[in-house]
Amino acid sequence: MSVVVLLLLIAIVIGSYAVSVNLNPWVKCSKCNGKRTAQGWVFSQAHHSCPKCGGTGRQVRWGYKVFRMGHGGNPRS
Repeated sequence: MSVVVLLLLIAIVIGSYAVSVNLNPWVKCSKCNGKRTAQGWVFSQAHHSCPKCGGTGRQVRWGYKVFRMGHGGNPRS
């Protein structure tokens, strides 16, 4: 009985996360923290587009890539 309850609980958690990822696939970029530009490593006054997000300030959540396999990396496609 407890194994069935545990499996049901796991299914509910995974399902809730999948719905959350599909409703909100974007997060702030972890490298530039959503600022769209990253400071230089040696010369901190040098600004350039963030290489991780391409200067958008956003990146796709990890779970979106897992749950939307075959649909590409762009959530709007």
